[in-house]
Amino acid sequence: MNRATIINAVLFQLVWFACVVGGGSYGWFWPGVVATLALIVSVRNASTVRHDVLLAMVLTPAGWMLDTLWIYLGVLDFHGLPVAPSWIVLLWLSLALSINHSLAFFRDRPLVGAVAVMLTAPLSYLAGERLGAVLVPDVMRLGWISLAWGVLFYGVFRVACSQLPSWTEEAAAS
Repeated sequence: MNRATIINAVLFQLVWFACVVGGGSYGWFWPGVVATLALIVSVRNASTVRHDVLLAMVLTPAGWMLDTLWIYLGVLDFHGLPVAPSWIVLLWLSLALSINHSLAFFRDRPLVGAVAVMLTAPLSYLAGERLGAVLVPDVMRLGWISLAWGVLFYGVFRVACSQLPSWTEEAAAS
């Protein structure tokens, strides 16, 4: 694992924490913006930048719409908001900017990636609930999130894999 991959992973976790705690719990949008900008700067010169931008353009609005759908279906409650909050947009953008970097291992193994996402997505929302960013009225409904994320990310990883050299080829080159 090269330095850029580690930086991407750390920055993505920082964005998650800044958005969930800052934006979700305290209403502070700026920590998430600063962390997201750091992530953007870290990938701006990557060989995958064109693909990163395309993924961000598709995954960011798709993720926001998905989280908004969960509100309407009663799966999630972002403290009474009618649509997913703006800090969710930063999370989805940052996730898109991690697909070809710290998540490249899964990009080359879409089924493994989809299963990993299916297992971890509900945990992310539960952690967000513990930190006060979101309410999960019925934990059993998180199964819908798990299924939707698994299908979505299987497709995302498949498309990303078909567009770029494999993770093992990139690792050998660095």
